[in-house]
Amino acid sequence: MTDPLHDRSGPGTFWTTVNAAEALPGVSTPLNWSWFGDAVERAFRWTFVDMGVLHPAATVVSASVDDRLWGVFYGRAAANLDTFRRLADLTPGTSGDALEQQIFGTVRENLPRHASKRRYPVVAARMPRSALALPKVLAVHRRAAEAFWRASVLEPPTDAAAARGCFADAAARFEAVMRPHTLAAMLAQAIYEQASKLTAAAGVPGLENRLMTGFGGFEETRLMRELWATSRERRSLDDFLAAHGYHGPTEGEISSRSWREDRAPVAQLIETYRSMGEGSGPVAVEEARVAERGTATAELLAALPAAKRPAARLLLGAARRYIPLREVGKTAFLQTLDTARAAARVVGQDLARRGVVGDPDDVFYLTVAELADPTLSDGIKEAVTLRRERRDEYLTVKLPDSWTGQPEAIPITTSEAAAEGSEITGLAVSPGVAEGRARVVVDPVAGDPLQPGEILVCETTDPSWTSLFLVAAGLVIDIGGALSHGAILARELGVPCVINSRIGTQVLRTGDLLRVDGDAGRVAVLRSAP
Repeated sequence: MTDPLHDRSGPGTFWTTVNAAEALPGVSTPLNWSWFGDAVERAFRWTFVDMGVLHPAATVVSASVDDRLWGVFYGRAAANLDTFRRLADLTPGTSGDALEQQIFGTVRENLPRHASKRRYPVVAARMPRSALALPKVLAVHRRAAEAFWRASVLEPPTDAAAARGCFADAAARFEAVMRPHTLAAMLAQAIYEQASKLTAAAGVPGLENRLMTGFGGFEETRLMRELWATSRERRSLDDFLAAHGYHGPTEGEISSRSWREDRAPVAQLIETYRSMGEGSGPVAVEEARVAERGTATAELLAALPAAKRPAARLLLGAARRYIPLREVGKTAFLQTLDTARAAARVVGQDLARRGVVGDPDDVFYLTVAELADPTLSDGIKEAVTLRRERRDEYLTVKLPDSWTGQPEAIPITTSEAAAEGSEITGLAVSPGVAEGRARVVVDPVAGDPLQPGEILVCETTDPSWTSLFLVAAGLVIDIGGALSHGAILARELGVPCVINSRIGTQVLRTGDLLRVDGDAGRVAVLRSAP
């Protein structure tokens, strides 16, 4: 039986985990990867159709991983940069070289180019129409996903057949929302890049991080306002979970437990919020960000010639319209994923009762196709055992950031702690300087909770982590870019952030006294922990 968590690459294909690791960090379970893999592949391709870059015939997913956009190696998602480069060469305003420069900061030499303008007339016709329709399209998906999740939570499937039907419905909804969500992410990236160029040309480089904040209306800031109200006993925990229970630690992994299943993590957050003063609440923070964006806008316009100000206002208006949409789609697909999670548990209980698997949680070591099959045989036990063993092996290794062909796994070892007085660097994505004790969080459930004024050091973030941002004085995140979830919310909450540190969780220790410079992208170790 093939390993659903490990592809075989051709010798010349170039792969990277740089962007993929933020979307799917760590080692997936087989059910999780088979849920995401083909669906995200098709959604990305259809997004390029919506942009006019691809013909609909190109949405057929190839059996060869070398022709796909995404693959999985040792349980970790990776992007096929060669395929992405070919698409970028067909897209107006960018190129394969520009795409690689954005991801790595450098471009490999003597690479073939596939530049062509043959699709430009189609792009000119389709792209504006798709962009204008996007806010309404995402709003429709968001409302539908909300209603679907609520109905599934209030009246969950009671038998395996109904659960399989619910799971299939959730998978179809997930793929449908991923298509406009991907377009929103691409538009947000393009807008941010243009804002960076504009501020550099105006002689105020770095100002884009103060312009890309204070938008209001983010899904996660609404979550924080309602969690804050719960901590002040203006709202019951039951009521809060009825609205936000689909969130939870490592919520992008289908086998994890959401807040509706395990209240302990959210109860801990509520206790932390209770210890904070009203001036630290989300409403006050949001008002400060709106004011900062207004000040930054005035600074940019004053630095530009009068002739360029109308175009700058249009760009800033587009940022306010489109950047928050990135989180709308993410919320919708998390709701579909949690519905599938609930359905999978019902199927797992049925399989264990009938002796097809040994434990209900073995369902997460099936693929989507296997879960859908009501005639699964007893032979699946051996497959599950083998997949568990392999996944346990994958958890002991890591992959390089990029490679050509088949990757070589690297054993995970303990890194030497960063020395007192040393610095690590990353991307400056949320301005300001903060000093505080580090709290290295690998597992948001295990260990002591983050305390107000501490620096949160983590590998990556998902929406369930956002509530911690209100507590943190600063953020150091290993994986991501300027339009990653953590960076967007750090700016929206005014928390200094350095992202893409790559090694923060490996070399920093809980208790280190740190200075996080969100303007320069530097993290200094002022004093080492005992």
